[in-house]
Amino acid sequence: MQKPPLASSTSLTLMYMAAFLLCVFFGIILTQVGTPGNYISMIMFAFVIGGYLFSGLYAKTMLLPVFQNTNRSGRSFYTGFALASGLISSGVYIFLAGDFYATGTDALTLFGGLVLGVALMTILFASRINRAQKSTMASLFGQSRASRFLIMLIVIITSLLLLHIQLSVIGIISETYFNVSEKTAILISVFVIGFCIILGGIQSLSIVRMIVYPILVVTFLAPLVWISFQITGNPFPQFSFGEGALKAISDIDNQLLSAGLVEQTDIFDFTSEGLEYDAVNHFAALVSIALGTAAMPHLLQHFRTLPKAKNARRSGVWALGCLLIILTAIPAVAAFVKLDIYTSLLGLQLSELEQNAGWLFALNQDGGAVLSICGAYVTSAAEAIAACGEPADYYLTSNDIIPNLDVLVISSAAFNSLPDLMTIILATGALLAIWSTADGLIFVSANSLSEDGYCSLFRPKSPMGTRLFMSRFFLVILLVLSSYMALNLEIDIRFAFAASISLLSASLFPALLSKIWIRHLPDNAIMIGVFAGFVFTGILLWLSHFGLDGIATNGDEFTFAIPFLTDDIRPMAMGTFGMIMSMLFIWASAIISSRLSNARQSKDTAMKGNANVSA
Repeated sequence: MQKPPLASSTSLTLMYMAAFLLCVFFGIILTQVGTPGNYISMIMFAFVIGGYLFSGLYAKTMLLPVFQNTNRSGRSFYTGFALASGLISSGVYIFLAGDFYATGTDALTLFGGLVLGVALMTILFASRINRAQKSTMASLFGQSRASRFLIMLIVIITSLLLLHIQLSVIGIISETYFNVSEKTAILISVFVIGFCIILGGIQSLSIVRMIVYPILVVTFLAPLVWISFQITGNPFPQFSFGEGALKAISDIDNQLLSAGLVEQTDIFDFTSEGLEYDAVNHFAALVSIALGTAAMPHLLQHFRTLPKAKNARRSGVWALGCLLIILTAIPAVAAFVKLDIYTSLLGLQLSELEQNAGWLFALNQDGGAVLSICGAYVTSAAEAIAACGEPADYYLTSNDIIPNLDVLVISSAAFNSLPDLMTIILATGALLAIWSTADGLIFVSANSLSEDGYCSLFRPKSPMGTRLFMSRFFLVILLVLSSYMALNLEIDIRFAFAASISLLSASLFPALLSKIWIRHLPDNAIMIGVFAGFVFTGILLWLSHFGLDGIATNGDEFTFAIPFLTDDIRPMAMGTFGMIMSMLFIWASAIISSRLSNARQSKDTAMKGNANVSA
């Protein structure tokens, strides 16, 4: 009998890690002999592709139960890897460091929400989903076609929003660091991800996420450890950036203030936004992110791959630990980049840039839009003078020097004068992080379309062969649709993330919580609450971002306020209020349903009594 693919977790992970180290070794040799960085980038790009192709071929199957559920041969430790990889997407690997750099409180909210979300997922849902062994999220809620269709709709909408973010970021990374056009990179990504999951389903998905996690850790931490040791003498950035970077930044701030070169409002504040801090919004956003993360279908499906409920809980604990390894290091990226900018650019005259900061111009030329001076990605001192509109003896302030926050992690190696290979390694990790989230989003959507859409609505008794074919058919359809959306539709990435998280927390989390933990609630009451929370949150999100005419940023957008608490509810916080609305509707519907049921029973009892009297 053939050994289940997931039973070879250790050997597969070690093999892929060895392949990565071999690519890095060849990259070092090629760098020493003067090979252009573009060739090394293509080697790493091919390495990423090879991992997905191998996983698909290794886990290929023609059995529907294996395609959807695997044969429950997963291991807690490696499933924790898979869960962490699925969560370390572009939001964590790319945008979080930029948020720490710009607005500390927003980043801390996302940081805390992700950690709390994984904890809630493990405590509330892991063991129950493992025991249920349902092929889709909607099938947890019974066989009602209406309920399955509603949950399917929520899963697809939220997954496509998150998927659009991942594919859009691929274009940014590929053009800047791999010398591959956005269109080509998206099409290659969609083809490779599709090849992997069409062949093996959730089994190949689990394998590729499992073997990717150690690479994510190495690619993220290796350059950061180097930077930390270079600046502070301590190789652990999680423990060194406070004393080694933040204290130095504070000292420089005080010197600049004393010299009158900056205002108090220009000071880098890592943990607050001063008078703009809004406790209600940040708390509501924290809750929304936590609940939305706990209800992410592409993460919850991994609990079905384990043999027992206790293994599912353990995998959640491992996932939390794996996630914290990277999350706790992200603030160090922002701090070290800020320190480098302070020590190399802040206080320089524009005329001195050519002599003292020529690396800045080379960075923008070689790597694209990396660091702006007065709002422009300049490549010469003359361009900097023109962008600032000031004389050549103008001194640069912190407001004039803004890094591209979307690629802060990947550019951190270049900021700190590390070899170009370190930047390529970081870009490789970012690409793996994006792919390891996109694959699960596509799979869970296609599987739901097949099981909850086609089979539930049209052919409930369709044979397994037909269901397997339809799952793969919908995978192809979604791959084509997602690539078209990424290439032709421009969506605000941060709003799309906020919308998906808010919709999940307002609809799917209350549904799971009510179904799993409150057994006496009728299914129709749960679905009424889910529908109310989804519609309520969707209307708030639409009106706050698009207004009535469906066009963003044209001035007719609505502002939603809560008297005495906040003047403007942000999109990320709307999920919390939608969740409250959903739970209220569930509670009210359950009470009404219970009273109607009692009244019906009383009427039936009375009719039986009258019949007996007549007899």
